[in-house]
Amino acid sequence: MATSNAPGGRPSLDQIVEELRGEISEISEGALSPESLDAAGHLFDYGYVDSLSAVTFLAKIEDRYGVQIDDVDLIERLHSIQAIAQHIDASL
Repeated sequence: MATSNAPGGRPSLDQIVEELRGEISEISEGALSPESLDAAGHLFDYGYVDSLSAVTFLAKIEDRYGVQIDDVDLIERLHSIQAIAQHIDASL
C-alpha cells in the first residue's frame, strides 16, 4: 500500500493521482511522462492505456492499494485517472 504523511499513512487523493500517473508512465516505458497525463482524460481515448496495458495497470492498482477494479469498470465508469483515484480513495 502507498505511504504518505497523512494520518494513518493513508495517501491523499492528490498523491493517488500522482502515483497513478507514475504507474501509467512506467507501463508506457517512458513514452508518456507523468506530467503529460491529463487526470481527467479518458484512458483509452487519449491512448494512455490499451487492452493489454490495462491488465498490468489494474494489477498494479490491486497490488499497491488492495483495491480490485474490474476491466469493464475501467471502460464504463472509471475511465480517467481522476475517477480511478477517487474510487481508490473511497475504498481505503
